[in-house]
Amino acid sequence: MSFDIELNDAQARLIQAINPLEGERVPVLSAQGRVVAEIVTARHDLPSCRQSAVDGFAVSEEKLAGVRFRLLEENVSPDLSLGKGEACPVVTGGVVPENARTVIPFEYAEVVNGYVTFSREVESGKNMKSAGEDLRGGDVLARPGDRMDSGLISVLAAFGYEQVLVHRLPRVGILSLYQGIIPWQNDPLPHQVRDSNSPLLISLVDGDGGIVVAMEMAGEDRSMLKQRVLEMLGKIDVLIITGGTHAGEYDEARQLLEEIGAEMLFWGVKIRPGSHPGAALWNSRMIICLSGNPGACMVGYHMLAAPVIRCLQGISPFVPRIKAVCTNSFDKAGGPRRFLRAHATIHENTWKVEVLPGQKSSMLRSYINCNALIDLPAGHPPLEAGSEVSVILLNLAHSAIYPK
Repeated sequence: MSFDIELNDAQARLIQAINPLEGERVPVLSAQGRVVAEIVTARHDLPSCRQSAVDGFAVSEEKLAGVRFRLLEENVSPDLSLGKGEACPVVTGGVVPENARTVIPFEYAEVVNGYVTFSREVESGKNMKSAGEDLRGGDVLARPGDRMDSGLISVLAAFGYEQVLVHRLPRVGILSLYQGIIPWQNDPLPHQVRDSNSPLLISLVDGDGGIVVAMEMAGEDRSMLKQRVLEMLGKIDVLIITGGTHAGEYDEARQLLEEIGAEMLFWGVKIRPGSHPGAALWNSRMIICLSGNPGACMVGYHMLAAPVIRCLQGISPFVPRIKAVCTNSFDKAGGPRRFLRAHATIHENTWKVEVLPGQKSSMLRSYINCNALIDLPAGHPPLEAGSEVSVILLNLAHSAIYPK
């Protein structure tokens, strides 16, 4: 096992230990946000035959203006043939006769006593869609790693797909080792603290496409803790442990992993906040240990747990980075690589980022309006207002990135 490694090394070890989860077929209408696990192709041409692009009248004649056309009353079909001086009504997306030259919109037509006349000429082929103009049979609609969204759901529905193969949602368990922690719904005694890390992690896991299926607090009686952890591991893919990672000869989280026979990947990562995270494997289940301090727990999740949850779904482990101008300062300098909780906005194509107040590892204040992390390299100088910084965007789909 390696101790106090660089973040890039820790992330590489985590990713190398992950295989994407198996696929499962789900209804297309329930697949929003899920990650596709197979190649999906068009089952036929779209449209399958010539169609009208507007509501109007189909004609086969070259000359239109001043000519009176007799309206056919029969239903339009692809093999209907228009005779000389005949026209038929068509609707948007409806088939047009096989010999139709063009479709004239309703607004250019006048119907009197079963005949129609047109106020202008329309060029040949206008207002019609040819077979396969949109998509050809066999065209690839989705590939493994694509995320299902409203547009893709609509496209699959257009080809009659009722189900789609997607990666199974990663099942996540959360274990708090801090003895003084209590459920956040309860009133704490002076020596107790409400659990804010578990709600944080539940929300973050959900945003990354996972689902929390088990949650435990170690409590004061640790006699059955090993058995409880093994039971959790039997029904999850990832276990996130918070607390018990403090430096020293006795790390409760690390001792627990050794007791259950987990294979340690690393212990300690050169980052702030939260320099004492660890990771291990137990029967292919990933276990990630994070600091119990709120700020360190958040940073540790984004740097270590989130890449694992994304990899399990067959997608890129890392989220977008941008360059932004920092609008305020941060006085601390030096030390290992540091991540500052921040709020990023974009205005007139310019990204700006603000260092949020409450940057101590133990503080919650910086959670408010946090949608980004400023990544400062090891040994960095004090951050001055106006500096360009590297920014990791968080939960982009749900973040308010535009100025109020």
